[in-house]
Order: sequence, then C-alpha cells, then structure tokens
Amino acid sequence: MLNLIYYDLKATIKKLWGYLVLICIFAFFVRFLWSDAFMAAFGNTDFYIGSIIKFAAAGFLGALGFLTAIVTIVRQAQWFDENILSPQGQLTNMLPVSRLEIVLSKIIVSLFWSIVIVLMAIGVASVVMVQTKIFETFAKAIAEVSINNNIHISMPRLLISTGFCVATAITSIVTLCFLSQMIGQMSNSFRNIIILMSFVGIFVISLALQYVAARALGITVPADADPNQLIAFAIASTAKCTFINLGTIAVYWLITSYILRHHLNLL
Repeated sequence: MLNLIYYDLKATIKKLWGYLVLICIFAFFVRFLWSDAFMAAFGNTDFYIGSIIKFAAAGFLGALGFLTAIVTIVRQAQWFDENILSPQGQLTNMLPVSRLEIVLSKIIVSLFWSIVIVLMAIGVASVVMVQTKIFETFAKAIAEVSINNNIHISMPRLLISTGFCVATAITSIVTLCFLSQMIGQMSNSFRNIIILMSFVGIFVISLALQYVAARALGITVPADADPNQLIAFAIASTAKCTFINLGTIAVYWLITSYILRHHLNLL
C-alpha cells in the first residue's frame, strides 16, 4: 500500500510542482505591489494608477489560484486514467494488491494535494494580506465574534478545521471524477459523454443527499441571523461538514473499487 502511495505521489508531483512554484512566486510579486514602497512611486495626482495595478494583480492572483486548483484536479483524473484505464492499467491491475487499495492510494494522494491547495491558499493570503488593513479588519471581526458569543476562537484551530473541511470537499470532487471515469470506461463508445453525464448526475444526487444529511445533523442556517451568529454557526458546523465529506468519499471509493474489480473494460 505504501509503495502504491509513493508511486502515485511521485507521478503527480512531476505533473503539478511547476504550477505551485509559479503561484508562490507571483504571490510575492503581488505583495510588493501592495506595499507602501510601490505606492510611493506614484504622486498624489496619479495614485489611482497604482491602486488599479495592485487590485488587478490581486484579481489575477485569485484567478491563477483557482486555475491551479482546477489543474490539480484535472491532472489527478488524467493520472487515474493513465495508470488504471489505459493499457498501463493491465500492469497496475496485476499487482498483488486489492482493488480497494489501488483506488484508496489515489484518494489518499488526492487528499494530500487537496491539503496542499488549502495550505497554498492560506500561504498566499498571508503573504498578500499580513500587515494590511484587510488582515487587521478580519482579525478584529474574529475577536468581536469571540467576545459577543462568549467563546474562545483560536485562529490556528479555526484555520485547521476549516482548511481540512475544504480539503475533504475537494477530495470528494476528485474521487467523483474517478468514479465517473470508471462508469464511462464500461462503454465502448461515447465514453467522454458518459463520463460527463455521470459526473453531473452523481454530483446533483450527492448534493441532495448531503443536504438531507446536513439537516439531520442540525446544520441549518439560523433565520434572521446577524454576522456574528453566522460566523459562530459556520465554526460549529465545520466538523459536521467534514464528516459528511468523508462519508461521501467512502461511498465513491467503494463503488469505484467494485466497478474496477468486476466491470473493468480496457478496450
């Protein structure tokens, strides 16, 4: 199992490391554009030019980060197809391991990359916003929520719990891509259309079931809630949402492994 994870991780690192380095470098460049040193280059009459440049750069950084997340998902789906569903898959499926382990290895590596995406987002945001008014306003808002609701909010704990919840949500999407690919490969024609239709259909059904599960666990937005109540509600619901995401991943994993074991079609 560890050898599978190592092999999958090594293969995906080759495909993704360049995107991560690029966005990290651009984050420091954007931070420079938001610095007082950059704005000092513009006089009182044309200061708006500097403002336009720094906001445009921040917007481009956000778009680049989103694109990086999408590319990370797509690259993992491509590796799944290459390693399992292409002719190379004949070798993979001859390994002395169960189909559950083969798919689980891909999911664990997906969770790793999802965590990397979240850490990258936190790191980029920290580089850009630390020691700025935006960061000070955010920290003050968290402190006010903590005082108004008589709860202690630890920023590291908040980031970890929220970040892991987001990471599991991303992992569930990647695992759904794996499942959709497995469904599509069972057909000898129109595979891409079937993959797309199965992805959309299962995604919609999953959202409906997750909504039902969320209501059963008490995750309902309070009516007429003020911002403080909404933030407190989000903090309390993070663990439950993570549990729902993990349950969704487990279901996708079991179905994907079953199809891989009983309905593999490499034609």
